[in-house]
Amino acid sequence: MIKYEVYEGVFDMDFADTSAVIVDATLKGKLRNIINNLNMYSNNIKTVTEIYTNVLMDENVSYYLPKITQQDVFMRHFPELFVYNEYGENLFNCQQNCKYHRYSVFYHTVSSIENADVKEISISDWQKKIIKWTMFLHDIGKPYVKKVKENSEDINDTDSFEGHDLKSVELAEAILNRFDFTENEIKIILTLIKYHDMYLTKEELTQENLTFLAQELDNDRELFYLLINVKDADAKSKNTEVYNKFKELKEKYYEFASTYFAKGSRKKIQIEKKEEVKEKQDENVEDEKITSKDIKEIIDSIITKKTVRVKYQPIVDLKTQNVYGYEALSQITTSKKIKIEKLLEVAKDYNDYDKLQQILFTNAIEQFESVVNRESNVIMVNIDYDSYVNYVNKPRIYDMMARNKVVIEFKNYDNKDISSIQETIQTIHLKGGKVAFDNFTLDTMSIEDIKYIDVDYIIPDMSYIKDIYKDFEKQKYINSLITYTISKDILLIAVGVEDKRILDTLKLVGARLVQGYYFSKPLPEINMINEKVFELLNSEEDQSII
Repeated sequence: MIKYEVYEGVFDMDFADTSAVIVDATLKGKLRNIINNLNMYSNNIKTVTEIYTNVLMDENVSYYLPKITQQDVFMRHFPELFVYNEYGENLFNCQQNCKYHRYSVFYHTVSSIENADVKEISISDWQKKIIKWTMFLHDIGKPYVKKVKENSEDINDTDSFEGHDLKSVELAEAILNRFDFTENEIKIILTLIKYHDMYLTKEELTQENLTFLAQELDNDRELFYLLINVKDADAKSKNTEVYNKFKELKEKYYEFASTYFAKGSRKKIQIEKKEEVKEKQDENVEDEKITSKDIKEIIDSIITKKTVRVKYQPIVDLKTQNVYGYEALSQITTSKKIKIEKLLEVAKDYNDYDKLQQILFTNAIEQFESVVNRESNVIMVNIDYDSYVNYVNKPRIYDMMARNKVVIEFKNYDNKDISSIQETIQTIHLKGGKVAFDNFTLDTMSIEDIKYIDVDYIIPDMSYIKDIYKDFEKQKYINSLITYTISKDILLIAVGVEDKRILDTLKLVGARLVQGYYFSKPLPEINMINEKVFELLNSEEDQSII
């Protein structure tokens, strides 16, 4: 049994000075709301994760977190932190009598959360979330592995915590899997915890060791800088001597990163250029004679995800002048040129059409989840309406909706029962997703039908956007459609924006969300383009980003 009174007393002594400085009525009111919400939504994993994330990212975390840890609901969410070791200590009263530390384990943890403030790179909210959770969990294994030296000559250096990094990884993995984190987020946090205390002497900072760390972080520049910041926040929260030594080492980390990732970037650019040349060559290849059996083999390889990669095209919000979201487009790689229409036709013949659509849909979202750097977490993915309805493993899709802002772009939704479509959309909304009607025309669905359906987005057929700057009837139609969608709280996305003339015309007729080659072609990686979008939209020159 956990002795709550003992823990509370130790805690109050440890944080008395900090609390006295920052307590005021506003903080107390917010604290009450946090605790009430944690109790109210205790079993809603997504909401609870958001609440704890907001606490960790709050500038007053040193006030909120210690008091929240005293609540029963916190004990239920993090039982590993309350386990006593042989010395009668858990995370909250575990002392660190050693030459490297000035605080107890928990006080050091809170201090490191505060100090995890990345300045060397532009950090997104997602990256901030990752580093704050890393600092929260990086030392939770210490009480489990603590050893006290007997007959030590220095009474201030009696404690050791060998193996605490791996024990913290083990405990953190169990905790993170109970909360709303993607597999990729868990992998990153655990990797940062694993290496937070490694390579902290000049002798260890070899090219080989630093290259090993970079590879463990998938050769991702931003993640490598996050690891440097983890080490910095950890060192800053120990003692002055430790931090001064690390500041010298930090320069070595930066020197390595500036050269190593510059080489990596050049290599990546070369690979992308080769892929572009190959794609252009493939486009010029004449259709080969290909049998249904050959196509069936391609379909089978797609279903096993061996020949599929995802490309992303940004959707730009003209109102905010930023990236609103991304459309995920599946690219099938094969040595034989084949039209997608033919592929889908053969898939129907072999009763693989629904499975093919479902695989491409779920794979696109899974790949998006693994993307670290992005300027929006809205992902739009296309799927045949019947293929979605017939998908048996709906809980898998619902889990994806809970983790991401998923917009399902339905195609082939015409000639369907309106009440059935509405029921499908209502279920998607309940699960946290949204719905778009792709290739929308008055032939696929009438405005009268839309009145009875709670669709979130309408994407007019691209034929309405092509050459719209010289076709008054198209301008009139899109303008009337925009006017109607605004009245129904529906967003219209104009796709096919190839040049500035089309963009300017769409602005005049009231478009807000636009997509097309003028901003970016579909790419296998997501580029950070908000700054360029702002410049482009405020420029008089006719120049596209890509």
